[in-house]
Amino acid sequence: MEQLKIWAHRGASAYAPENTMEAFKLAVKQQADGLDITIHRTKDGEIVVIHDDTIDRTSNGTGKVANYTLAELKEFNFNARFEQEYTRAEIPTFLEVLQFVKENNLALNIEENFIFSDNDLSDISLEAARLVAEHGLTKQVSFSSFDHGSMAQLKEAYPDIRTGLLFLEELHRGEAYAKTVNADALHVFFINIGHENINQMHEAGVKVHAWTVNDVPYIKSMLDAGVDVAITDCPDVCSDLRSLDKAARDGLDEEKFKAGYGKVKSYSFLESLYDKMAKNEGQEGQEL
Repeated sequence: MEQLKIWAHRGASAYAPENTMEAFKLAVKQQADGLDITIHRTKDGEIVVIHDDTIDRTSNGTGKVANYTLAELKEFNFNARFEQEYTRAEIPTFLEVLQFVKENNLALNIEENFIFSDNDLSDISLEAARLVAEHGLTKQVSFSSFDHGSMAQLKEAYPDIRTGLLFLEELHRGEAYAKTVNADALHVFFINIGHENINQMHEAGVKVHAWTVNDVPYIKSMLDAGVDVAITDCPDVCSDLRSLDKAARDGLDEEKFKAGYGKVKSYSFLESLYDKMAKNEGQEGQEL
């Protein structure tokens, strides 16, 4: 069994401003094998790395990414929630991140953010895939999405680029479903992962990527279950647990172990979902 790979979710986002070069550089220091990012397009057609389709949550500005040029976005400070630790952080371009990935020999997963975006993202992955191919990074880069049709289209256009299907729920015969769209991996919410379904996936040649796992007991569970990739806000915690053998992990004093790490400031999928629901409810109220 291959060693678990660690992908830093928006960089080392538990300790640095998410989706910034500061978070990506810290992830490398914390022994991450790759990065997990989201992209959006600016007013002048540039692709930038940011999770939300607005800059409200992560910067000192407001408004949609699509309403600003790249130069305008670079004027904002994207250090939200880490103002004390980082006085300044810029929004990175996709090309900046590709160069960083190449220089550091990292894996890169690009997630389509259809659920949390009101913008038309129908062709952004294909454009990003073209840039990936131009930079000779098809073997290091993968794409994932809850929109499985989009991943099928991308795979057809770029067969050498790996694709992953995002899921919340536990799947029956997920490996068979993955094959219907030629997906290379299933990106599964970590609470729905068990030894049995991982064995089925692996026997069919399908990778299992767990998202987003930060807590010590769950990271241990992912290691024991044999997942291929753990997507995490805390690459350091994952890396240190990965370095231990199973006996050492089983005998670990978890409270003492956790005390050795800095204060975690992560932004979860559920928080994203609740924020999106609240935003939609507010917009519906305005329309009445």
